[in-house]
Amino acid sequence: MHRRHPRAKRLKLIVDLAEKAEQQALSEWGQLQQKLQQEQQQKQQLDEYVAEYQRGISSPSDKALSGGQIQNAMGFIGQIKQALTQQSQQLNLLQQQVEQAQKQYVEQHAKVKALHNLLDKLDQEYDQQQDKQAQRLADEWANRAAFQAQKS
Repeated sequence: MHRRHPRAKRLKLIVDLAEKAEQQALSEWGQLQQKLQQEQQQKQQLDEYVAEYQRGISSPSDKALSGGQIQNAMGFIGQIKQALTQQSQQLNLLQQQVEQAQKQYVEQHAKVKALHNLLDKLDQEYDQQQDKQAQRLADEWANRAAFQAQKS
């Protein structure tokens, strides 16, 4: 959009920088949300592994499990649960990062919106000044024309 007010033209660089920061914040927020979703899927897979191994140990089947097999399965379940604990910590950290990135984006978006509103206000003031100046000139020409008509 073409800005008419001289101050609005000077503020254009600031607006461009703010818009760039807003887009960067939006991009970072999106990337973190995507990463969070991937980590949640990994956690869900680990939960499914634990459930599957627990079912394998506890459900009756045609083949009997040896003590070694049960011990191995329990050890593996323990490792998966440890990974789940780490995954939960990672998810909590990522959730905080997503919330921070969202907050950053909202702040940047508000800043850009405020700058656009300022530019609109400046252009509106400029238009009003131009209208007043045009009206003054028209009045002056009308007065001169009236004065000339009285002289004649």
